[in-house]
Amino acid sequence: MYWEIEIPIIIRTLINDLEDPPTYSNSRIIQLSTVAAQYVLNEVNLNVKYNIDIVNQTISPDPSDPASRDTDFIGFIGLKASCILDQSTFRTKAVMEGVRTALGSANLSITGNLAGYKTILDKGPCALYDQLVLDHNIGNATAVRAVLSPFVGNNFDPRYLLRGSFRSTNSNDFYS
Repeated sequence: MYWEIEIPIIIRTLINDLEDPPTYSNSRIIQLSTVAAQYVLNEVNLNVKYNIDIVNQTISPDPSDPASRDTDFIGFIGLKASCILDQSTFRTKAVMEGVRTALGSANLSITGNLAGYKTILDKGPCALYDQLVLDHNIGNATAVRAVLSPFVGNNFDPRYLLRGSFRSTNSNDFYS
């Protein structure tokens, strides 16, 4: 399937895993892609109905198939997978950040760059994914309806619209 080649390249680029050999195996990236695709289906309104099988690591129909390419879904999967991986790295770094030990006069303190990983979460793929989902769902809204009527609130009484000597607007809760 085309997606098994294209989406891992996108994910590796977003997480900067371009060394040889890479930090993450292809099977791990494919697994991450299918998990991310499942999350995307729950969070994004898509035009195509995709079937995700996390156990067998399949996505059908293939979003990278040249005949029916879905660049939105591919981008969502790449960003969501990168976000999941960054969150995992952040949790690992957070656990390691707190290591401090002492034995007699010898002290061992491990401090790292946890704040840098927090910035990556706040400004990196996670933030981009959240903004892209919001923009996509608002721009492609299918379940939006508007109520267009003279209704203005729970205290609305159409008799208050009559203006003249026969109706006073000074002693009612609509005009106060």
